[in-house]
Amino acid sequence: GNKGISYELMERGFQKLPIPKYDYQGEGRVVVEVSVDRSGKVIQAVPGIKGSTTLDEYLLKVAKDAAMEASFERKPDAPLFQKGTITYNFILK
Repeated sequence: GNKGISYELMERGFQKLPIPKYDYQGEGRVVVEVSVDRSGKVIQAVPGIKGSTTLDEYLLKVAKDAAMEASFERKPDAPLFQKGTITYNFILK
């Protein structure tokens, strides 16, 4: 499957959705609010917003790190900063 990652960003596909790097016995869903510029680069990521089922600091950090490395399709007519979300489902390994 998609390794437990989903995203929502109006009318834009993704170029890259990295899987968080973690070796940790924690689980839960972390929803990250992202701000994406017109070139598709994530310029801000705020983990732990509404919809998250864990506020584990380690999982929030790795989710934020992965979100900052994500990239989306260019959209020249998009708002200067378009907001969306990336959701990571962490499952016990």
